Parts: sequence; C-alpha cells; structure tokens
Amino acid sequence: MKFATIGHLLDENTLRQLPASWIQHDFIISPELDVYGTKGHLSGILITAKAMMTQPRSAVRQKILDAALFLQNEYAVDVVQLGALTTSVTNGGKWLTDQHQYNGYVNHGDSYTAAVTCQTVRKVLSMVHRDPADLTLAIVGAYGIIGEAVSKLIVPQFSHSILIGRDQSKFDKLEKSLTGNFETTVKLVTQNADVVVTATSHPTALLGSEHLKKNAIVVDVSQPVNLAIDVCRARPDVCRVDGGLVDFPVPIPIPGMPPGKNFACIAEVIMQALKEEKQHHVGSIELDHLHLTEAWGIEYGFLLNELTNFGTPIFQ
Repeated sequence: MKFATIGHLLDENTLRQLPASWIQHDFIISPELDVYGTKGHLSGILITAKAMMTQPRSAVRQKILDAALFLQNEYAVDVVQLGALTTSVTNGGKWLTDQHQYNGYVNHGDSYTAAVTCQTVRKVLSMVHRDPADLTLAIVGAYGIIGEAVSKLIVPQFSHSILIGRDQSKFDKLEKSLTGNFETTVKLVTQNADVVVTATSHPTALLGSEHLKKNAIVVDVSQPVNLAIDVCRARPDVCRVDGGLVDFPVPIPIPGMPPGKNFACIAEVIMQALKEEKQHHVGSIELDHLHLTEAWGIEYGFLLNELTNFGTPIFQ
C-alpha cells in the first residue's frame, strides 16, 4: 500500500519554510518517501489553521477531497492520513469516506497519537517522581477524538480529573464510558490542575500564564499548539511537553520538526501501509486498534523516547 498525509499550513509563515518544488497546483506534495520499502508522500492543502476554522466548511472539505483525489489519481495512493484540523472539519474523517469519488482508505492517525499521549503523561510523571493518584488532571478538548480516548485510559489513574470542552451536551457519551473521579465543564478551569493535556481544534494558543498552576505539567498535543513558547519563557516552573511526537528511525523531512522526531499520526498511516491493513480508521477511536498501534510502534521503532519542549530535550 502507498500512503500520503493531508495536512494544512499552521500559519502564513509555514509556506515560506517549504521547498518551492513541493507546491503543485493547489497542493503541497513532497518527493516520494521510502519507509522500510513502503512508498508515500507528505502532502497538504494551502490553507492556514485559522482559515480552516473560519472559511465555509463546504469549501474546506472540497479542498480536502480534491487533495485526496489528486493523490489517488496522480500518485496511486491507497491510504490517506488526515492531519491536524483536516480531521476536525471532516467529522473525524467520516465525511471523506462517504465521498464516492475517493476509493482509498482514510486514517486520522489519532489512535497512535492518543496512545503516545498517554505514554507521555506516564513518562513525564515517572521522571519527576509523581504519582497520578495524588494529582489533579485537566483534559482540554476532552470529548474530541484524541481527548475521548485519553480520558478513557488515564482518568481512572488520577485523584481527580477536570474534563473541558465547549459544548456541555457533548459530554453525555463520554461520561457514560468513564470510571474514576471526574467533573465536566465548558469553562477553561485548569488553574488547579497538576497535569494538563490539550487536544483541541482551536486555531490559536489557548492557555495563558494565568491558566497554569505553579509547577504544572502540560502535554500539548494540539497543532497549532495550545501553549505558546512565550508563556513557557515567562513561566519556567511550567513543564510543557511536545505531545504526539515519536522517534522516527527513518528521516521524514517536515520543516521545523526536531531531528529524529515526527508526528505519531504520520507513523500510524505508515505502519498501516506497511501492514497492508485495508480499513478505515475514522471517528471515535477503538481502543483495541489503539493498543494494536502501540504494538506496531514497537515492531517498527516509532517510539516515545526523549521528551521535548518545542524540540528541545527537557531532561538532559
């Protein structure tokens, strides 16, 4: 199977970081990659994160479909991975699977991202010698695709959890699937949380210094990020960790990515292609598949090793 990603520009500066040869028509597409013998491309649409969330949904979806068809028809791609907000605007990828012109498979890549997020929380707490049973957790974007799976897996381990989202009615399904001591809210109340996980579709940073407890740990999965670098500089007591990144044994050329690292979501679609698994992975995450991606990660070496903050190692 041949793979491709479909991402978008984080902001207006992103385009300037890309090689000019990557721009084809209305799309971004890299030269062909070879990962353990399976071939593929990094690709995307020429829309910023802000525009993704403010332009008419139908227009944005059409651009995503056009990209998928371009990859299918011109590059013989079998499976596409929806990156960042392309998942959000396609109903977790479900919309794309319903478009009869596209014949391939769709994977949002969030299963392995959620798995790695949980690994990151456990790893950073282990490194600072703190027990989650003594701590308060906040998950921003808790009923989203990643947030839902992360909530199911780690909320039971914490003393108390604050699950945060914009629509209270969307918590009903999540609440029924959880165990542990938790509350839900539409307010950004993270000030008392020892650990904050952010997994939102917000196009700009959400968390300011006033939202963070002294010595808080923030696992920031969101792209664009939810905790900006200037807040980290102003609050050196806060430990921000890049979420959703794993070690890549094979170099993948993404501008600005720390050497040897890449997104877990990209690893997932590559591993699916390597496994020749002809299935969609869209919408809510199936925990059995999430655990399977962890096994794949071990097999192929796409692992969480060194923790970083904006690409800089945290514990040296």
